[in-house]
Amino acid sequence: MGTRVDGLGAGVCYENDETPPEETVTPTSLHPLQTFLRIHHGSSTCRNRGAHFLHAKVVDADEDGAVFEYTVQPEDRNFTNNFHGGAIAALIDNLSTAAMFTRERKHFLMGGVSTDLHVTYVGASTVGDVLLVECRATKVGAGLANLSTTIRDKKSGRVIATSTHTKFNTDSRYAPGSRL
Repeated sequence: MGTRVDGLGAGVCYENDETPPEETVTPTSLHPLQTFLRIHHGSSTCRNRGAHFLHAKVVDADEDGAVFEYTVQPEDRNFTNNFHGGAIAALIDNLSTAAMFTRERKHFLMGGVSTDLHVTYVGASTVGDVLLVECRATKVGAGLANLSTTIRDKKSGRVIATSTHTKFNTDSRYAPGSRL
């Protein structure tokens, strides 16, 4: 039985592409994540800068992060037909930010801005490869959030990339006077 995840893309996604049951209950831990994805998928900023990454399927989530499934798209490739490093960084930026919203938080209501994104590329993937993107919110405070991500090939489990990601809170209630 698939886990129904509302608010992703244009409709509802089910993990493992299974046929939805008549009634599906969404885990409570996914509610803030669904809300974040629904809001940001429709924003003009995301539409112009990597909105297709938000079509990734949520396959697991808990209070500290989420695991997404993402299929490498033709627009993600470089001149050697591999997953472009910049596209990998953008995927990590978008999905690790989304993973902060697996629990209700009093900070980072707007998602914040990236101040540091360090990606280590350790393997290649090509168009059509299905990847698991494991994102964790290591620490989320009032001003900064520390996130980590590991991208693996779904079939082999081979690591494609790892990252650490720092976000600055731009929510005016918690960062008054911020110039970012």
